[in-house]
Amino acid sequence: MMKWVLTILLVIDSLLVAGQYDLTVKIEGIKKVKGQVEICVYQEGEGFMNSSKAKACIWKEVPGKQLSHTFNNLAAGKYAAIVIQDLNGNKHLDSNFLRIPNEPYGFSTNPSTTFGPPDFEGASFTLDSNLEINIVLK
Repeated sequence: MMKWVLTILLVIDSLLVAGQYDLTVKIEGIKKVKGQVEICVYQEGEGFMNSSKAKACIWKEVPGKQLSHTFNNLAAGKYAAIVIQDLNGNKHLDSNFLRIPNEPYGFSTNPSTTFGPPDFEGASFTLDSNLEINIVLK
């Protein structure tokens, strides 16, 4: 009897985590080894570029020219990620009077930012298995 209960619990547990995947964000192109980076992941475009509306965000110290972070148990779907490097410790991306960033930043899929930041679609990817993405800071 106990064996059946354990088997049923294992089946229920596997069903509950079905469709849950890990996303590893690798950051490259760090030119100044200082400050922190904020990594934010957005789902389905909701509140894109507003970190308070992100599915998940984390601040990490910059240990070297590369770093990575894994977000665990994200539901399958369409996502986009944004990374900023905060060099001066004020917890946001500084820009000049033309709103051109003064601090390093990057987007998933590494789209061109010549004419401004991409929209959600321009930076999005599909999470339907464990995935590793690379973001190169500009």
